[in-house]
Amino acid sequence: MQWIPTFSLFLFLYPAGWFISHFFYLINRNISANDLSIIGTIITFSLFLILLPSWGKIRWKTKHLWLSIGLDYKNKFRAIQIFFRGFILSFFLLLIFSLFIFLCGWVDSIGYIKVGALLNAILLIVGIVFAEEIVFRVWLLEEMVFLFGLRRGIIFQSAIFSLAHYRSDIGLLALIPFLTGLFLFGIVLTLRRTIDKGSLLGCIGLHGGLVGIWHIFDSGMVVFSIETPYFLLGPSKDMINPIGSVIGITILSIIIFFQRRLFERTGRFLVSTVNASSKDETP
Repeated sequence: MQWIPTFSLFLFLYPAGWFISHFFYLINRNISANDLSIIGTIITFSLFLILLPSWGKIRWKTKHLWLSIGLDYKNKFRAIQIFFRGFILSFFLLLIFSLFIFLCGWVDSIGYIKVGALLNAILLIVGIVFAEEIVFRVWLLEEMVFLFGLRRGIIFQSAIFSLAHYRSDIGLLALIPFLTGLFLFGIVLTLRRTIDKGSLLGCIGLHGGLVGIWHIFDSGMVVFSIETPYFLLGPSKDMINPIGSVIGITILSIIIFFQRRLFERTGRFLVSTVNASSKDETP
């Protein structure tokens, strides 16, 4: 019955966030449904952050959750160092991707960084990426490992992370490589947390860097040729996203292959396995 709290937490938080958000409608009846949804999501995540330390204390037997995932900021230099290690890695991964496209002659032009795109990229890192890493690489990963053991926990976390980004506006042939790339990316981010000895900041830097830098590229800074084979830029002609491209999937697979020995160290830095016995051995 240990799975009941895991699957019931967001069944409680989402309705709570939705209910509280509707008080804003009483204040401003002209508020749009989209804005109301965004407010509800922010409230839900805020409630989640408030509950998370108590969840860790009761569920994972840790009294210092923020410390264990490197978000206490007591050592600011180390925190910045870990974040930028992940961020620099994301830069080099996109550099490899872009250089390949450029050397093949599939880049029409390279412009300048737009201020609006830069601000949006920062907001993506501070807002969406931070939230996703807290939910998937902390809570969900810890819960999956707690329930199913290290090997299956890592796989289930990555699979759920991938499926959470399901898109109904692309066809099946595009959806398969897109979800495959996200699944592999989920594993790479887990390995990043292992490399950083449990700290989440490297994951935020790597994830945020890929999302933020690509957003800048895709906002007009880099214009790709229409002759570029679409499978090199993304999963389909209508969706340019390197995560779902042949190059992106290949790079992620290579990273996992060369870092595969790190899997055996992952359990040393998860609070759910440090404070409770894991249920199986390494992958």
